[in-house]
Amino acid sequence: MTTSNDNNSKTSALVMLTLLMFLWGLANNMTGTMLQNFRHIINMDDIQEGIIKSAFHAAYLFAALPAVIYLYKKRSYRTCILLGLMLYAIGSMFFFPAASLESYAIYLIAIYVMATGCAVLETVANTYIVASAPTHDKGVYRLNLAQSFNPLGSILGIILCQYIMTDDAIYDAAVAENPEIIREELDSITILYAGLGEFLLVLLVTVMFVSIPTIENVMIGHTVKDLGGSIRRLFHIHSFRRGALAVFIYVGAQIGVWRHTIPTISEQGGTFDSAYLYMCSMIGFAVSRFLFTWLMKHCRYQKIQLWASIFALVFALLVIFGEGTSVVVAIIGISCCMAPMFPTIFGMALEETGQDTQTGGAILVMMVVGGALLFIVQSILATKLSAQMSYIVPAICFLGLVAYSSFALLLSDKKGTA
Repeated sequence: MTTSNDNNSKTSALVMLTLLMFLWGLANNMTGTMLQNFRHIINMDDIQEGIIKSAFHAAYLFAALPAVIYLYKKRSYRTCILLGLMLYAIGSMFFFPAASLESYAIYLIAIYVMATGCAVLETVANTYIVASAPTHDKGVYRLNLAQSFNPLGSILGIILCQYIMTDDAIYDAAVAENPEIIREELDSITILYAGLGEFLLVLLVTVMFVSIPTIENVMIGHTVKDLGGSIRRLFHIHSFRRGALAVFIYVGAQIGVWRHTIPTISEQGGTFDSAYLYMCSMIGFAVSRFLFTWLMKHCRYQKIQLWASIFALVFALLVIFGEGTSVVVAIIGISCCMAPMFPTIFGMALEETGQDTQTGGAILVMMVVGGALLFIVQSILATKLSAQMSYIVPAICFLGLVAYSSFALLLSDKKGTA
């Protein structure tokens, strides 16, 4: 029998986990925007910048399974969340020595430690939200709702960076020769990340007093020694294998679309404000997440995923073959269509995982590495052809998601008529 205390504990846990979604959106985009400035300040070359950009994805690849091992060992979601917050806060604090010493190595460590904290949090939060729901459909809906706050953090991260940094520093490498501007930029970085670190420490203390109930049906029988068996069982589940591949190609498409938005719009001529339109695409993504979440109350999520994939493919083709305003509108359209994809695919992949759900969630988080690998392919195309033509890669990814979503909907229909 469920008591009111149990319901209150679950509600408090969901609110806390939703806040975490906001925070890793903040970290990802704040760091990406900051990199444009830090590159000039500490004279990064292209290789060093590429390593920094891939640090977030590398952390997700290497931290997800250790996070679930730590969770199985401690059998406490709260303890795992505290670890993630602590790593996130420590990474933020590393910006003090990185800025004062103008050190690339310390900056790289800071990014990696922050991303490791985010990976630990995401490994726990996404899976917990799905598994704690009374039904799987409700879990997918809750994950979409919670993930709707992620792009709000992304937008805030971009705004904070653009507000505190010198505008010219974003575009003009000559600031590296002006010690006064350099000092001003470094002080701004220090203040921003100091504030973030202090907020994380306050949140860490708050989590100590929040009850986060353990979900026994995804923890029973699991020990560190059993992890190998859990992974083997998961990869015998067809829907999970397809879902893991879908996460891989979706994140590759998302990163490629967003990181090539400004170059592609710039290729359309000087009449377009690429930075402003990039912000419009992010706002469209955020608003669409709430809209698609609302639609899930009235329509099956498999059908929403299918139509979002189809329209994203159409918009990607319009970017490739269009010009001028049509390209700009299509890029914003892609962002809107991508809104429900990650949380919906994540939830769909976990549907048949049973007691291996938590391990499955960790593997799905690892698939975020697709953002780094497919981005490399798209960047090569952008160099050889153009940023606009590089959207061939997202188009192929969306085509794959159309196939995945169609098959998932077909299976859902068969189950409904069985």
